[in-house]
Amino acid sequence: MIDRESVHQKNNQIIDISSWNSHGEFEVFPVGARDKSLRICPDTFEFDFCIPKHKYLFKEAIKSAKDPREDRYPDQYWSEIIAFKIGRLMQLSIPPAFVAINSETGEPGSLIEWFTGYSFHIDERYTPGGDYMQAMIEGYDRDKGREHNLNTIFSFSRLLKQHYNLNQDWKEYWGLCLCFDALIGNTDRHQENWGVLWNKSSGNCRFAPFFDNGTSLGHELFPSKFLKTIKDEQMLAAYVRRGCHHMKWNLGERRRLPLIEGVRLYCEKFPNIIQVLVDKLNWKDDTLAEILSELTTFNIKSPLTSERTEFIFKLTQYRKNLLLKTLESVRK
Repeated sequence: MIDRESVHQKNNQIIDISSWNSHGEFEVFPVGARDKSLRICPDTFEFDFCIPKHKYLFKEAIKSAKDPREDRYPDQYWSEIIAFKIGRLMQLSIPPAFVAINSETGEPGSLIEWFTGYSFHIDERYTPGGDYMQAMIEGYDRDKGREHNLNTIFSFSRLLKQHYNLNQDWKEYWGLCLCFDALIGNTDRHQENWGVLWNKSSGNCRFAPFFDNGTSLGHELFPSKFLKTIKDEQMLAAYVRRGCHHMKWNLGERRRLPLIEGVRLYCEKFPNIIQVLVDKLNWKDDTLAEILSELTTFNIKSPLTSERTEFIFKLTQYRKNLLLKTLESVRK
């Protein structure tokens, strides 16, 4: 993905995608519970942080199973946007995500920048991780992903490095992935939420940026619950302990890998990654507080409330400190 560090959406720059043409072909994000539509940014657009003629994914809230007209988690789209902001604090490769609305339906959502197609001179094709898991594990259940595990991913990553010109450090990539997901509480890094980008021009390949990060940051907690959690340290700690990665460590294990424990186990196996992760967590909490405060100023349906930002800030701060303590304990 090209450098997009300068992109910044101000509070009066809500993107209305109602006039954006739809793109009929899904290439990356066909799987998931939320309604999605692939859109093309117009040739000329009022906000300079959007790329003309580039593809974007508009993701709405999850609909209620009882009533499809109602949103189950109406403000979940903020998690995708905040996760992008946190990823930027960690200096990770994450597709930019913006606040948007479809004025025809009144539905707000996150608008996520496609991570291919930045240049006509680079021909990249994406293949989801599920394709590789199916190839490496006989009878792999792609719907449930119960066999999704890190050791198979390690084997696949080694194959890429040895035989297919992988142009990045896969140990660092997966360490950062586990750390980022543990920091935001992402429980949905299933086999369709990672993959490989193949560059036909150079013959190289690389892992895709960390995309689809919205099942995170306590999005499923309603105010009555997270307001109690803010005030109760034991409730907060218990909530963090329950969080698990989508994948297991080994194929034969029953349980999924707890978020923080996964980072610990990974760093015990690959101790050279510890300092990389410590450095990526070396950002000031006040910076996150400022980012969250700015996001509360967007005048849109299902806004980000100050109460939820307080919860997200405390939750992220708690996880960050716990991760740093874990990393230091492994290093000793």
